Amino acid sequence: SSLLALICLLWAAAAQSATPVPPAAQQTIDALSRANAAVVGIRVSVAEDAPSIETLGRQRSGSGVVIGNDGLVLTIGYLMLEADNIQIVTQDQRVLPARAVGYDLATGFGLVQPLLPLRGVAPVPFGSYTEMEPGSVVMAATGGDDGDVSMTQVVSKRPFSGYWEYFIDAALFTSPPIQNHSGAPLFNQKGELVGIGSLFVMDARGENRRLPGNMFVPTDLLTPILSELR
Repeated sequence: SSLLALICLLWAAAAQSATPVPPAAQQTIDALSRANAAVVGIRVSVAEDAPSIETLGRQRSGSGVVIGNDGLVLTIGYLMLEADNIQIVTQDQRVLPARAVGYDLATGFGLVQPLLPLRGVAPVPFGSYTEMEPGSVVMAATGGDDGDVSMTQVVSKRPFSGYWEYFIDAALFTSPPIQNHSGAPLFNQKGELVGIGSLFVMDARGENRRLPGNMFVPTDLLTPILSELR
């Protein structure tokens, strides 16, 4: 079983008994708990005549994660494409108005700024794609009404080319897939943000082998463009 599965079992056991959790496992539990606390839901509606409705729908929902002390939220940009109204849903189900800050077409990242304070939410630290190897156990988290955490595993690191002239030199592919992948943050076992969910794919492992999974955009790609996006 994966380390995260063990941690979840330890967590549940610790909640029901006085058995102490091993220090290393407790550190991971604490790190992932802090990371999950920064995850939010995102709701978007667009105008009736927006061209993107045909492929993305008029009402959209996904996830994001707080990366700035001012509440700045990182998500996947297609959620906010042609947005008419954006709302952020906190983990205590507060619904806050927000505005689009930036959408980078090259990476797919989107930034959203809440218009009211996100009280008590600390921004997440960043990890690195370079530390992720096939077999790495990671946590994907979703926010909003269906907020959840899921154990998954990196199964490949490789270029991704989309039919809409979109190319990422080094994407992270995970399996098993999560359903609500749009904007879902991906965390390593230190609770560091390593990717943002973009797609459901049927070839997560590559090599022309069928394996359902998700494609995550590595957050390493954000650092060079963050100040310009803001």
